[in-house]
Amino acid sequence: MAVKDFISWYLLALFFLPFCLCQDEYVEPPPSGPQNTDCSACCRGDFGMKLYQGPPGPPGPAGMPGNHGNNGNNGATGHDGAKGEKGDKGDLGPRGDRGHHGPKGEKGYPGIPPELQVAFMASMATHFSNQNSGIIFSSVETNVGNFFDVMTGRFGAPVNGVYFFTFTMMKHEDVEEVYVYLMHNGNTVFSLYSYESKGKSDTSGNSAVLKLAKGDEVWLRMGNGALHGDHQRFSTFAGFLLFETK
Repeated sequence: MAVKDFISWYLLALFFLPFCLCQDEYVEPPPSGPQNTDCSACCRGDFGMKLYQGPPGPPGPAGMPGNHGNNGNNGATGHDGAKGEKGDKGDLGPRGDRGHHGPKGEKGYPGIPPELQVAFMASMATHFSNQNSGIIFSSVETNVGNFFDVMTGRFGAPVNGVYFFTFTMMKHEDVEEVYVYLMHNGNTVFSLYSYESKGKSDTSGNSAVLKLAKGDEVWLRMGNGALHGDHQRFSTFAGFLLFETK
């Protein structure tokens, strides 16, 4: 391609060479009068032959960058994707540091001293018919502090305080009526009465809240009649300290 272009330019040069030589040999005198500055009539030559197009020139320098375009409109919000599968359980992390020592708690209530831990319960496993005498119970299930005397059936108050007592009984079927009295230092506090014809049993009960001084005694006294006693423990006597008084 380079050889072909060279031949073309060479032939073109040979074509215009005589014309240029003739222009140098003959020069026309300038005409008289005002001269026409338009030299297109004398300086423009004849149209030459159209030859092959030359090779493209090297690329020009890059132009200045254009202005930044406006931002496009925000697209519509996409839909939530499908929930992924649950991952595998991770490894157990390292043990954390020991926490700070907490503040000291408030002082607790004082415990109950032994002399204030008072409670008893006695029951009758055999019949009792000793009239006008203190009732003796054949069995003692509870005697916290040992303030209930099993031999006499009497309770002795260890401290000044308020106490609760309760008694239930079953009439023996061989008698019609029964009287029982709750005694406080020889004074009757309340009475229990039960009536039913012979051959039938009957039950009765009563309770009391007493304010006692240290050393006071409380017991049950049989009036008349008889009490039923067996392994089912229908007749019971119980009591306990509610709170101490000064």
